[in-house]
Amino acid sequence: MLNDMKPLKPLAVPAFMLMILLSAACKKDHNEPKVEPPIETKKSDEWISMKVDGVTFVDSLTTKSFMQKSTVESSTLEILGIDPLQPKDKERAFLHLRINLEGHEIRKGVYDKVKTGIDNAIDWQTFIENEGLQEVYHATGTNLQHPDAPFRIEITSNDGVFVEGTFSGKAYGTNTLSEKGEKVITEGKFKIAKGRIGT
Repeated sequence: MLNDMKPLKPLAVPAFMLMILLSAACKKDHNEPKVEPPIETKKSDEWISMKVDGVTFVDSLTTKSFMQKSTVESSTLEILGIDPLQPKDKERAFLHLRINLEGHEIRKGVYDKVKTGIDNAIDWQTFIENEGLQEVYHATGTNLQHPDAPFRIEITSNDGVFVEGTFSGKAYGTNTLSEKGEKVITEGKFKIAKGRIGT
């Protein structure tokens, strides 16, 4: 009976070697650095745009925007742009948005009338180099002369990388002949990287 039993050593050796290989593989996986999946980067496009009496003006924020403390309770975020008009006229449009930030923080929400500090505002101006301003129009959240004038700025997104929003209103001012008038501002949009907002 004992002579009929086969030796176990030939089976034990491959099993032992397999255990060593598995152990080495586990140690190798444990020591190798983990490969993180690629992070999808956001587009770096930034702009401010608006329609003034139905005419579109847009700029890729070539003029630096900034945020500054205006009072103890609030700061202002200024978003600036310049849109070149017809080259033959050498005239350009200045696009400006001012947002009063209570508590010095950029928060999502609607900005219209202010309780304290500097007013929220939309400006559209045209100018010719070496000749100065041509048309000057200003819309504000607290317009004492036109209290019923529509005005709205909304920060729709703040994801820590970009600040985005919309705006509209009725602006009052003067044209090239210094005649008083008004402009309707619609479809205003802006998007700016927080890293480009100077302080």
